[in-house]
Amino acid sequence: MLQLFDYQQKLVDETRKKLTEGHHGVLIVSPPGSGKSVVIAEIARLTTLKKNRILFFVHRKELVNQIKDSFIKQDVDLKYCTILTVGKVANRLNILAKPDLIIVDESQHSRAKTYQKIFDYYDDVPRLGFTGSPWRLSGKGFKDIYSAMVLGPTAKWLIENKKLAPFTVYGYQLGDKSTLKSGSTGDYTKKSLNNYAKSIIHGDIVKSWLKFAKDRKTIIYCHSTSFSKEVAQSFRDAGINAVHADAKTPEGKRDKIMADFKKGKIKILCNVDLVSEGFNVPDCSCVVLLRPTQSLVIYLQQSMRAMRYQPNKHAIIIDQVGNFERFGLPDTDYKWTLEDREKHPRKDSGSTDGLQIKTCPDCFAVIRAECVKCPICGHDFSIEIRKIKQKKDQELRAIKAEKFHIDLIAKKKVSELTSFKELTMYAKAKHYKNGWAWHMAKKKGFI
Repeated sequence: MLQLFDYQQKLVDETRKKLTEGHHGVLIVSPPGSGKSVVIAEIARLTTLKKNRILFFVHRKELVNQIKDSFIKQDVDLKYCTILTVGKVANRLNILAKPDLIIVDESQHSRAKTYQKIFDYYDDVPRLGFTGSPWRLSGKGFKDIYSAMVLGPTAKWLIENKKLAPFTVYGYQLGDKSTLKSGSTGDYTKKSLNNYAKSIIHGDIVKSWLKFAKDRKTIIYCHSTSFSKEVAQSFRDAGINAVHADAKTPEGKRDKIMADFKKGKIKILCNVDLVSEGFNVPDCSCVVLLRPTQSLVIYLQQSMRAMRYQPNKHAIIIDQVGNFERFGLPDTDYKWTLEDREKHPRKDSGSTDGLQIKTCPDCFAVIRAECVKCPICGHDFSIEIRKIKQKKDQELRAIKAEKFHIDLIAKKKVSELTSFKELTMYAKAKHYKNGWAWHMAKKKGFI
């Protein structure tokens, strides 16, 4: 049986307390990579110890298999457990044994119709939802599904306490951002993503990886199967072992690819929506983001995939589509809530700590705005700050000098003005109409 970390045990205790307080639905939020499956398994173990039935469901088959493994490791009594995909549960409601507790993983999907169908059918059964980010593009909250929320530690705390790997983000935009268009879902349309991908030079992707992450086990996130296959081919052309996989890859072939990647036989895994959720390869130390998105959920799941903790590990995140500009760094402190929020939140809306970041002009590392020196390459921002301040001071002095001369000219009579420039300044001070200075200059013989 696995020994829980203190913060995981605290999540278990606080969740059970919420249930005893009478909350019908509890949402448990903890960052990607923090070990939510262990927490789920421990709650399931304690529940089945009392011979109470568990219904666990999630939206992907791969995640079903993973939670089964976690339950077995945690000595959960499986004869009291039903573990299925959400679709199978929805289609078998009339034949499944009624549970005493419902547990949902990746519960940011809880608003989907299939989930609602299950919740409505078992409306008298308490439910627990687990997620790394309770956030939807629609802005709709979860208050009608969960009445209480239990918050786990922040990503910053997990890094400081060696439960997540520290990281460096290298960020810049490869493609033409103007081609991206939002669709009805709130994220970019497939057509605009295809157009964006066409503007990316594949050789630049390979060069960046060789520069920042050479020889690292890497996951690359793409928006489409065709683009993912093209990227994998570009790496193979450069002599680097890269393979593509997606949900439509035959199951046997896909399982072999995943196994070979975990064993290190494959260096780079290019994929489409396959290894964003629940995929655990601790020695994967690099991710490359090639899918622009407006979804915070997708960004966190993908960018933090390389941050699973191992001693002396430092994760590399290569964001070549500028997602960091919208969402900040993966360890940004987000203010989670069950309430509805703005569909397109402003940067000052309180959803983050303000996205105070900047990109180093020398090495492209994305760092916090307060950094005077780049922690990666040592670039000195204080020189630039001094130059900017000097420029502003010069501009301020020029503005002050101009105002002084205008005020001085304004005190004169028109007959005392001796040049076209003085006439112009006089007209500006008196708010005369355009053309007055030119007319008077001509009259005085200045032009």
